Amino acid sequence: MELRTLEYFLAVAREESMSGAAEVLHVTQPTLSRQMKALEDELGVTLFQRTNRSTLLTADGMHLKQRAEEILSLLDRTTAELQAETDLYGDIRIGAAETDQMRRIVAVMKKVRILQPGIRFRITSGNADDILFKLEHGLIDFALVMEPFNKDNYNCLNLPDADAMGLVMRREDPLAAKDFIEPADLRGMPLLVSSRETNRTIDLISWSAGALSEEELNIIGSYNLIFNAMLIVESGIANAVCIDHLIPEYEESPLVFRPFHPEVSIRSVFIWKKYHFLTPPAEYFLDALREDERIKKNQHGQR
Repeated sequence: MELRTLEYFLAVAREESMSGAAEVLHVTQPTLSRQMKALEDELGVTLFQRTNRSTLLTADGMHLKQRAEEILSLLDRTTAELQAETDLYGDIRIGAAETDQMRRIVAVMKKVRILQPGIRFRITSGNADDILFKLEHGLIDFALVMEPFNKDNYNCLNLPDADAMGLVMRREDPLAAKDFIEPADLRGMPLLVSSRETNRTIDLISWSAGALSEEELNIIGSYNLIFNAMLIVESGIANAVCIDHLIPEYEESPLVFRPFHPEVSIRSVFIWKKYHFLTPPAEYFLDALREDERIKKNQHGQR
């Protein structure tokens, strides 16, 4: 399978038309059709559903599309990395969970940009499962993820602060008058929880120390990033279990956050793959982050 063939395949997938893709690629339609048929024969699967008006991907075609995009993205990255080996110029890709601890990373990013303006940052947001998948497949250089996760394959830089877990609700909710949320408050309440594979139902049951059963929890859905969950909470459909500092709280804000009691806190870890090649820009950024953490520890020790 040639890289050019994958590029042709992705063009057909984007245009949803052999003729449209052929025009974009500046090749004849019969030539493109023959290449796509040869690709199907090579893989032994049907990649396209062909109609009179369009050429759509099958399930196998969607699978190949995802992999082809990853392959070509890695090729572009590798080329850029090799060209940038002697210069601090290029992209640093960071995957990050939604956490206030990202402020520490951003502060170092700002310092690096001032000293090395040729370095650029590409940020991907998601939960730990999404981010770890990208890190494992070489699509990002670093990840900021929240525990728990398996640390065996990663180098870790533990961040000193933690995020409190609690509940986001509408300001007019009677529970908003409380300073914290107790297990009994969640009994029967429609809830949204994180979509991480870690079972949040079991987490809440463990936190309640027997005060809640699985049958008493009314988890109606999950979310990946908090913004859309906020819209659901605003509508009154459900409240959302999340960590602090993710929703804007001001006097007229329609939503409020209240922490759990007993207290639950989650720590974040900045990680990268063991034995994985880091580009000079990535190494420079990592050194800057380590130095920033060292300075903060010294300042904390002097207080």
